[in-house]
Amino acid sequence: MWCGTSRFGFRYLGKVTKTKTLVPWKSIKNNRIAAANQWAFARSLSSVSSASRVGNASEQSKQKHAKVKPFDKVLIANRGEIACRVIRTCKRLGIRTVAVYSEADSRALHVQQADEAVCIGPAPSLQSYLSIPKIIAAIKATGAQAVHPGYGFLSENKLFSKAVEEEAGAVFIGPTEYSIDAMGDKITSKKLALKAGVHTVPGYQGIVKDGEEAAKIAADIGYPVMIKASAGGGGKGMRVAYNDKEAKEGFRLSTEEARKSFGDDRIFVEKFIENPHHVEIQLVADTHGGVACFPERECSIQRRNQKVLEESPSVLLKPETRRAMQEQAAMLARAVKYRSAGTVEFLVDEDQNFYFLEMNTRLQVEHPVTEYVSGEDLVEHMLWVAAGEALPERLTAQPVPFKGWAMEARVYAEDPLRGFLPSTGHLITYREPRHLMEMESEGGVPAVRIDTGVYEGSEISMFYDPMIAKLVSYGSTRAEALERLNEALDAYVIQGLSHNLCFLKELARHPRFAKGATSTKFIPQEFPDGFHGVLLTAEEKRYAVTTAVLMHLVKADTLSTVEGQLSSYEARGAFSAGFFVHLGGQTVGADGERSKEKEVYEVTIDPAASTESDTVIRVVPLTEGMEKGKKSKEVCSQTVTVRDIDWELGVPLFRAHMDGGLRTLQCLASRTLGYDLFYGGAYLSVEVYEPREQALLKHMLPVLEVDNSKYLQCPMPGQLISLAVQEGDVVEVGQELAIVEAMKMQNILRAPKKTTIQKLRAEVGSSLKVDQVILEFAVPGDGGK
Repeated sequence: MWCGTSRFGFRYLGKVTKTKTLVPWKSIKNNRIAAANQWAFARSLSSVSSASRVGNASEQSKQKHAKVKPFDKVLIANRGEIACRVIRTCKRLGIRTVAVYSEADSRALHVQQADEAVCIGPAPSLQSYLSIPKIIAAIKATGAQAVHPGYGFLSENKLFSKAVEEEAGAVFIGPTEYSIDAMGDKITSKKLALKAGVHTVPGYQGIVKDGEEAAKIAADIGYPVMIKASAGGGGKGMRVAYNDKEAKEGFRLSTEEARKSFGDDRIFVEKFIENPHHVEIQLVADTHGGVACFPERECSIQRRNQKVLEESPSVLLKPETRRAMQEQAAMLARAVKYRSAGTVEFLVDEDQNFYFLEMNTRLQVEHPVTEYVSGEDLVEHMLWVAAGEALPERLTAQPVPFKGWAMEARVYAEDPLRGFLPSTGHLITYREPRHLMEMESEGGVPAVRIDTGVYEGSEISMFYDPMIAKLVSYGSTRAEALERLNEALDAYVIQGLSHNLCFLKELARHPRFAKGATSTKFIPQEFPDGFHGVLLTAEEKRYAVTTAVLMHLVKADTLSTVEGQLSSYEARGAFSAGFFVHLGGQTVGADGERSKEKEVYEVTIDPAASTESDTVIRVVPLTEGMEKGKKSKEVCSQTVTVRDIDWELGVPLFRAHMDGGLRTLQCLASRTLGYDLFYGGAYLSVEVYEPREQALLKHMLPVLEVDNSKYLQCPMPGQLISLAVQEGDVVEVGQELAIVEAMKMQNILRAPKKTTIQKLRAEVGSSLKVDQVILEFAVPGDGGK
């Protein structure tokens, strides 16, 4: 550890792990260990990211139980982060765990963390994680006493729960076959909810046969409608339709997704309520008549019916509305003799009217926010309930109180700048915001919790859900929880594939979200033309430009030290003349093309204003008007005061105090003349030039560009499910051309213009790579339109 003053007159920290002004930073060391020893990383993750630190383990362990632990051995019939999550609680309780895995998951984190692991087949889910016979065989072979299904896959499959108990002789850690059948089926659940006196959404309670019938029913209900898979969940098998054409198309796509995701293609139609809040009540019920209702979760920030950001409690609900929703959730649970963890979902309007949507008969993806505000470990309660124990009276006597505020952001391997298309590949660099995970919040819980099933080097494949992790923040107030979420998003390093951190950051920094003025229409309303990248403020741009120059100087100082000679900058005294910084963004236009515009800044150090601890850097934007003499540098000039720079060459995170606040930027790549940065959710291409280099730029030849507009290229790795055109067909703008399936979601590729199909270049059923040509359009002069 050392710190000092560079040869260029500013003070920075090198090889620092802890100073008086910076929080301990250990992720670099931890991840190097992880790369060398994945097993050691798996063990450390179970303690650092442990849900037991979030759940009130001390309170729960005080409860008296008939036995020391619920079970001796539990098999987790799932994969990824939820399998790791269940394993952590089992380890804390002294329960041995068994992981199941497909051939594609042989090196997955959940396999490494479990005490035993059984391969259950090839990568496709239908041949592995959805194969009941193979999982039953694994239960028998390992002697597992109980099975936790996680979420997704077979978690809400009544045949699986029955097979676990009757064929394998094990305990299913979840509801009974009857409850799964009653509540897991969306059509049956609505009928039972009506009978139990629960408010429901108007709709058709029968099963829809085909697209024509779907359109007829939708017209009778009145558009817009929601077309939903009866066995669906997680946003799959769901489409909103505003007319007959969309109803027919929605039925076709929802049916196919439901069949492949759940093995059940039954579809129903209900009224789509415009602009509601999506609020859900978490409950846990035991076999002794006890029902514990937890604080609500607000899940209104959704894209394509997939939750993106969740929080607890909800900004919307009044105490009396919360209590009424909890009472109805408990009524429904008792009506179907429910046991284990479950979630009753409601739509709530601005007048606090609420309507039953569905009940998820499993542990929800977003359960960590409930654990944070309640101080309870939901997985532990599931285990004890499955073992026949009663819930503690402190939970069932009255609704569980909440303390503080929690938010969850779902981190996915998808590209928001390309229409959120799934991304596959390896996590070349993966660094969690460890300083926040080790920072204790009020009550001794971590300020940030990350539930994940990956590590540096993991592969995100095309076969499964593209979730990388769940990033959860906690604070004594909503503002504090949101501030920590923003800080964690800035410091979360993921490289090697596309991810949605930029979109999550745009949501978290949005003024409307900060106010809590949300609904399920938030994303469509705020991004009607799609997401095109984060636009930084003028102040944030100054910080990015300042960072690029500081990186450039640290890099020069480091290289000169290594080489044992003066740097070229110092030798020539170049820095006294300043630098010119070209700042380019990665915003994307409606045509899908990335912006090539660059802003130019002149950057110098102000030695007169700088002190021993603070360096004052002057940043002048060279606008077109100023270059023409319309504005002076003095008018446009702004300063940035910098101290405690924490960055080393080759390290992805740059941290420094600028203008009194800690700023965190990511260095994605270091190039000869500049850097690729990630800051505030924005991807920035920054080039740093000396004055002479700046003067010579006008003599540089422009880079030639390749025109691929005559091709329809596959935007993601996937399988070509269908082609809707033939060679010679004339197509209109927006017409369906092909469907590519990736990660269990079907994506329609449409015509970007009116044209003629000249040649088909791929066959239905073939596996496609990113940018692989599917078909070729005719061009003018070749018979094209």
